Amino acid sequence: MEFRLLGAVEVWAGDRQVDLGPRQQRLMLAILALNVNQLVPLDRLVDLTWPESPPQTARHAIHVRVSQLRTVLAMAGADREGVKITTRGPTYLLRADPMSVDTHRFRALLAGARLETDDLEKAAMLRRALDLWHGPPLADVATPRVEDLCRGLEEARLTAVEDWLDAQLRLGRHEAVLDELAEYAGQYPYRQRLLAQLMLALYRAGRAADALVAYRLARSRLVEELGLDPAPQLQQLERAILRGDPRLDLP
Repeated sequence: MEFRLLGAVEVWAGDRQVDLGPRQQRLMLAILALNVNQLVPLDRLVDLTWPESPPQTARHAIHVRVSQLRTVLAMAGADREGVKITTRGPTYLLRADPMSVDTHRFRALLAGARLETDDLEKAAMLRRALDLWHGPPLADVATPRVEDLCRGLEEARLTAVEDWLDAQLRLGRHEAVLDELAEYAGQYPYRQRLLAQLMLALYRAGRAADALVAYRLARSRLVEELGLDPAPQLQQLERAILRGDPRLDLP
């Protein structure tokens, strides 16, 4: 049984998608899966399900939804795989293999990639981690409170993208990632690490002038919109490109 939270909330039993029911029910399962094998207080589920003015029947509604989820999972064969929602006092717990939840698999791949010294293997592990994403976390059940809950996951994804790009650049694949890099840099114009990667890729592709234009546009945006100068590392990279520093070339 596979739990997918990096995008729409889905559960798959083999090649069959399990019907999880209405939005609030999917949200409750997602919260339990994010905290797999950990106790989640009933009040926490109420707070995340109704961020403002929960109804007087909220606690009862949680009990009903969880009961329905138990039935849904049991009908999908969850018991055979050791998957179960248990109750302990005023708390709930989803018992399952953490690697059956894509968010936990994602973090495990990132941890492995950080320890990997071979860039080919590092890039492959990071690519597998990033391929688990199919949209914003909990995309079809998100509320402002849930988005706050998942903010760390989104930051981890962007850091993984940057780590993957670094590995690709060290492997000399600047031409192959240039379009993707430009797209990311356009989506996240204030992430200066992405800008540095774009400048280096352009420089290595024989487009030093374009690298300098990208820097100057970004500098203007940072100064005008945030009142900040580019980071010292970015300024040093601009100077290195201007003088054609051989240390920017591939070894």
